[in-house]
Amino acid sequence: MSWKDSYNILLTGHTIWTVIMMIKSLFLHQTLLKRLLILGFAMNSMVFAEQRATIIFDAEMPIVNDTKNGNYAQLASVIDQYRKIDANTFFIFGGESLGPSMLSTIDRGAHIIDILNSLQPSVMGISKRELSHQEDELILRTYEASFPIVSSNLYDPLTHRPPEGIQTHVILKKGAMKLGFISVLNPDVIVKYPTNRIEVTSPEKAIIKAVIELKAQGANLIVLHYSVFMPIFDRLLEQGTLDLTLHKDQHFKVGTYQGLPHHPHNIIIKDKTHAAVIQLSWQQSNPQKSLKIKHSEIDLTTVAPKTSVLQQETEYSHRLNTLLGEVLGKTTTPIDLRRETLRTAENGFADLVADTLKQFTGAELSLINSGSLRSDTVFPEDTILTRKDIRAMMPYRNTLKLIELTGQKITAALEHGLSGIDSISGQYLQISGIKIKYDATRPAGTRLLLVTLNNKPLNPTKTYKVATLDYLLNGGDGYTMLINSKELNHQQNSNFTLSDLMAEKVQQLNVISPKTDGRIIDISTMN
Repeated sequence: MSWKDSYNILLTGHTIWTVIMMIKSLFLHQTLLKRLLILGFAMNSMVFAEQRATIIFDAEMPIVNDTKNGNYAQLASVIDQYRKIDANTFFIFGGESLGPSMLSTIDRGAHIIDILNSLQPSVMGISKRELSHQEDELILRTYEASFPIVSSNLYDPLTHRPPEGIQTHVILKKGAMKLGFISVLNPDVIVKYPTNRIEVTSPEKAIIKAVIELKAQGANLIVLHYSVFMPIFDRLLEQGTLDLTLHKDQHFKVGTYQGLPHHPHNIIIKDKTHAAVIQLSWQQSNPQKSLKIKHSEIDLTTVAPKTSVLQQETEYSHRLNTLLGEVLGKTTTPIDLRRETLRTAENGFADLVADTLKQFTGAELSLINSGSLRSDTVFPEDTILTRKDIRAMMPYRNTLKLIELTGQKITAALEHGLSGIDSISGQYLQISGIKIKYDATRPAGTRLLLVTLNNKPLNPTKTYKVATLDYLLNGGDGYTMLINSKELNHQQNSNFTLSDLMAEKVQQLNVISPKTDGRIIDISTMN
């Protein structure tokens, strides 16, 4: 073999090796390229993939085993159904349920928390009626709950923090989803539900502060729950500060906000029997701008109850019936305690209550707010009345007070009561010992025309003995003119509540026939 042949063979071998290495290199590059392309596609898919979540929202459920308006067992069935469909299902409860109810007067709403624990809420927002039993009882409920309880604008001036056990905001996590949650109260809530210590700060400032903190923690979307409608919520939705707001108010149509337009992401449930189902979808790359919301409502009364929760509710109902099932008497006339009639005019049963309070304390006159009487129903004539019925009519543990008031302050209180007619507010006063004439068509603050006691005009400078409730004496419902009034000893049990008083009265009389007698006259309704 010549050197040329040897060289050619060597060259050929080298060429083949080179080619092999080039092919291998190319293959590796192609594999890497493919992997990069696959990774790129995956990342792109992640960016543009549609994310989904479901929110179940409800509130205003103070009564357990409520067959009329829907109960917790029926709500539990709805929640279970959607949790099976969508793993990213959040159950948000809007409160308004720790009072008022008959059982809550006994355990301050502890049974509601117990039942909610069975439903496993993602979070609970605080509404005004969570303050029905003062802040100390609310704090106790937070430690009984297996879920976070949130209020973003409750403030304790002594600790410079929210009340113990209450969080200002939370992030709710499901998979890659981080849902920021905020809940606010209207500062006016402490007018109707006076607190011993805590304050309610500006909702807007609290929201903005919470949003900043939630976004810093990586929240994808921000959800607000509120207990009283304010126009700022729509504005914050429009600005993109909030992504979704939730509210339930069966009386929304009759409020001062009637007819106001609201943002499509401001979900308001107006039917007491309904729960909301809110389905969210968005692009991970830009949740706020790509957010789509589908909202529907479910009538709980049409849903089969969850057996285990229904058993819980039944046990509580049985316990209540055992405690309060005693028959006290009957009524031969209807007792109309509907909200619209009780808070806009003289009421026959309220007359009986006010008369009984006046007699019990030895006062010259008595003043009670219509909001202290509840049930929002009509008891027909010949209804047998039990202790449970009386407790349902007066679920708050209002104690009885005898105070001194000048005629001027009595007049101011009456005028304040009349200013609540337009909004059907519970501040409307029911009275005994005096008669009043007013004109509902006149502007608030100028409606009271005449007040008489024993057929004589009330003397503005004279001091009178007035029977009332501790709630009003503490400034509840805006009755600030009664704060710091001189208290008198009426020689009766100081722990006696209004429901205790009326239970004793009905039992004593056995038969009652409540009716009006013309002590409150609106001249605008006279022909």
